[in-house]
Amino acid sequence: MNMMGLRLSLATVLVGAALSGCSFLSPFTTCEGTGPEVAALDELSALDLHPPGATPVGGGSADSATCTDDSGDAWLSADRLYVYDGSAEDVRAYYARELPAAGWDPPRRAGAAVAGRIPLTCYESPDRPSVTVAFETPADLREFYGVDPGPAPAGSASRVWIHLFAEASTDGSRMDCW
Repeated sequence: MNMMGLRLSLATVLVGAALSGCSFLSPFTTCEGTGPEVAALDELSALDLHPPGATPVGGGSADSATCTDDSGDAWLSADRLYVYDGSAEDVRAYYARELPAAGWDPPRRAGAAVAGRIPLTCYESPDRPSVTVAFETPADLREFYGVDPGPAPAGSASRVWIHLFAEASTDGSRMDCW
């Protein structure tokens, strides 16, 4: 093959690859066909655990389960938001007891705290998706979830907004904490 033919062939292959986008990727790296896995993740028993007295934020309207593939590497997530009249320490102690009792390992590592936020804690199970406990601010609840966090607590009472979420691979299999 002459040099011009080689260049033309190479250019054709490169243009074809660019135009095909993600179609050469494995079906497990997109959200296509993940409906049953998303539904199963949404039913994960750990997502229903919450401290006594905690209530769903917005009556549960912010709870969701979805597949996300905006980074080129798709994953599944399911969320629950709860409001609790108490401290973050009480919430952490609750999940440190209840999640291991339900089969998720104690926290292996804590994430770094973003300015103004409490660190998140992730729990792992050998054969189930990871579960993370985080805390949201009222401003984040309004902006990111479109829900009213409710009135501020009276007096010196403390109130926290719990974000409990699970993540899995697109086939529903477990993902490690970060």
